[in-house]
Amino acid sequence: KNAFVVHTSGATNIDKLKHNGRRGVFYMLQSFTKGKAINFEEVPFCLEAENETDLKLLERLANQIGKKIYRINSLQREVLHVSAVFVNNFTNHLFKIGNDICGKNNVPFEILNPIIKETILKIEKMSPKDAQTGPARRKDEKTVKKHKKFIKY
Repeated sequence: KNAFVVHTSGATNIDKLKHNGRRGVFYMLQSFTKGKAINFEEVPFCLEAENETDLKLLERLANQIGKKIYRINSLQREVLHVSAVFVNNFTNHLFKIGNDICGKNNVPFEILNPIIKETILKIEKMSPKDAQTGPARRKDEKTVKKHKKFIKY
C-alpha cells in the first residue's frame, strides 16, 4: 500500500494509475531511437506526484540523469505531448515528403541538411512565426502554384 507507482507516459493522466497508494509521473520529453545516443542533460524531465515528498524524490532521481527538471501537471503534460507530436513527428513526415520529392527527381536530399539545421537553430532564438520564410510568407502565389505540382501525394 505504501509503494510509489510511477508511469513514464506523456499522454496518460496520473489518475489512470490504478493504485491506492502513492502515484507519480516521470516523463522524459524526448524521441528515442534504437542505436541513437541521447544527451540526457538536454532532455526535459516532466514530473508529477500527488505530494511534495514524492515530487522531491522524483526530482532527486531526475537530477541524477539530467538537468532540465519541470514540475508539470497532467494537463500540461498532455499539452506538451501533443505539441511534441507536431514539432517532432509531423516535421519528420515533412522531411520524408521532401526526401521523396528529391528522390523522384534525382536530387540528393542531403543538399537540404543546411536549411533544415538553420531552421531548427532559428527557432531557438526567435518565435516560429518570426522565423517563417519562403514564398508563402512573401505571398508569392506564382512560386506557390509552381510548387504544388510536386506535392500531389
